[in-house]
Amino acid sequence: MRPPQRPDPEESLGRMTPIKHSGPLPWVQLRNAIFHPSIFRKMIGRISPEARNGDLVAVYDREGARFGTGMLSTQAPIGLRMLTFDASPVDESLISQRLAAAVDLRVNQLGLDTTTNAYRVVHAEGDALPGLIVDRFGDFAVIELFNFPMFRRAETIAAELKKLLKVKDVLIRADQRVQDNEGFVLAQDAPTGAQKHRSADRKSTVITENGVRFQIDLTHGHKTGFFTDQRDNRLHLTEFTEGKNVLDLCSYSGGFGVYAATLGKADHVTCVDLDEDAIALAQRNANLNKVDKKTFDTAHSDAFPYLRQLIQNQKQYDIIVLDPPKLIHTQEEFPEGRAKYFDLNKLAISCVKPGGLLVTCSCSGLLSLDEFISVLRGAPRSANRRVQILRATGPGDDHPVMSDHPESAYLKCLWCRIL
Repeated sequence: MRPPQRPDPEESLGRMTPIKHSGPLPWVQLRNAIFHPSIFRKMIGRISPEARNGDLVAVYDREGARFGTGMLSTQAPIGLRMLTFDASPVDESLISQRLAAAVDLRVNQLGLDTTTNAYRVVHAEGDALPGLIVDRFGDFAVIELFNFPMFRRAETIAAELKKLLKVKDVLIRADQRVQDNEGFVLAQDAPTGAQKHRSADRKSTVITENGVRFQIDLTHGHKTGFFTDQRDNRLHLTEFTEGKNVLDLCSYSGGFGVYAATLGKADHVTCVDLDEDAIALAQRNANLNKVDKKTFDTAHSDAFPYLRQLIQNQKQYDIIVLDPPKLIHTQEEFPEGRAKYFDLNKLAISCVKPGGLLVTCSCSGLLSLDEFISVLRGAPRSANRRVQILRATGPGDDHPVMSDHPESAYLKCLWCRIL
């Protein structure tokens, strides 16, 4: 039997209807058009010769009909980030309009300034601005970039945010993996000057969230420097912690632990993280909130050996918060990442007292809520325990999810009673 023949790319191009383009933007024609903000490069058929990396482009389907407008990435696996799905004319002012709408949602509709001065201002696809994250921290805003088109506009976006938020400075950051995939460099001598703040000097500030204060490392901290997405969950934890012994695993700068020790009136809190700088920051945050030294301590350790040592010593806690970093970045990493979630939760479950609480989190967008719950079905068996899920939560309303991009609902928190 002959093996199945792969489609010939040139043949598929021949089946595409020639377009009749007009207007100021360069154009792109798709082999396959889908109503999703992320269009992979292999789905792009033709690109006009004048189109350049990062350009706004008019997008057409295979029949030659106008499909929408997107931002072109010529190097990355995702070749187009769609901004609109209609034939309406679009120019660069659309970015400014959507920034203004995002700020209006947080400030005027959600009223976040009444409870905190740290919140998400732009949630990428959730605010129809693919590849752009912005968090506000008091008098500062931090941009995190996820694609080349937003990198190309970074200085303009920073200037716009300065006006909209009335902050005194805007910092620009990007993960090295993103820079490598997208083909840009954030450096002092970058051609755009987009990363003039990436120096050896650390910038920090202090924010207030529900009356709890945190020092934030704006230049060297993880992601934008602070996890605004867990704000509501940190507050909810305090309903359970009075008089309890609490273990905050993968604690970063001590968010859950400091809440438990202050608003939550926990008897004792231990924060554990592999990042030595983060643990030092967690202790500073406890001191900033005048937490009694007898109530709060830290441990510099990886969560896996720390939990195994607890099991060996037969030590258990009333409440464990397990909030690991993203363990699944790509579909190829899914099996290994899911196995890590399974093993971490299996170990943590063994360290919770009977009737105690495990708050377990995943920030991997590729791990669905159903799949995460399935982890909690299998993990307790080896420890001869059972899990009673009380609720499933996510981030606050400043992390909206667009219906055509469900992956934006990346954060999942399961509140589990361990029997």
